[in-house]
Amino acid sequence: MSPSNRFLVLLIACLLVFGVSAEGARRLSDGGGGRCNEIYVVKEGETLQTISVKCDTIMILDDNPQIQDTDDIGPGTVLLIRP
Repeated sequence: MSPSNRFLVLLIACLLVFGVSAEGARRLSDGGGGRCNEIYVVKEGETLQTISVKCDTIMILDDNPQIQDTDDIGPGTVLLIRP
C-alpha cells in the first residue's frame, strides 16, 4: 500500500472512530484564496470541477480513490486535497 493510500485509510478511520461531523470538518476547510486545507467538505451545489478551481488542484480523483464516479460526491462528502 502506497504512503498516500495509507494516509487516506488512516484519515477515514480517524473520521469514523472520532466521529468528526461534516460541520466540524467543514471548519477545517478555508475555501478561500485558491488553496484549501487537506480536508475539504463538499458544500451544496459544488462539483469536482468547481472544487478543483477553488482549491487550485487537478489531483482530486487521484487523491480520493473512494470516488468511483464524479456523481459520487454530494454535500458532506469529505475529500483529501493535496496542498
